[in-house]
Amino acid sequence: MSTKIYKLVLFRGRTEAYYQLSEEEKQRLGEQMWAAIREAGGKMATPYYDCRWSNDKYGMFFIMEYPDVESAMMDTAGVEKIGLFRYMVSETIMGIERGTGPSA
Repeated sequence: MSTKIYKLVLFRGRTEAYYQLSEEEKQRLGEQMWAAIREAGGKMATPYYDCRWSNDKYGMFFIMEYPDVESAMMDTAGVEKIGLFRYMVSETIMGIERGTGPSA
């Protein structure tokens, strides 16, 4: 049985390279990003949360959901392929729902 994976994304911001893109290139990058996520089986588990007011490191955070660890890895490979990490800075933490893992 597969175990759902949740990924907390702590979004720091966009890089200077992102701001050099045209509006069309920014739109295409977003479309490619969501296509890679969908192809991997990922989806948003929460809305975006603004948090800049509460810290000096992150502007927002959100949680993604994947059907299994392979899907989470496929998402990362897909957005890597389109060069997303050139345009944004973030940190992620992955986990499973408490009580659903092998030690439950």
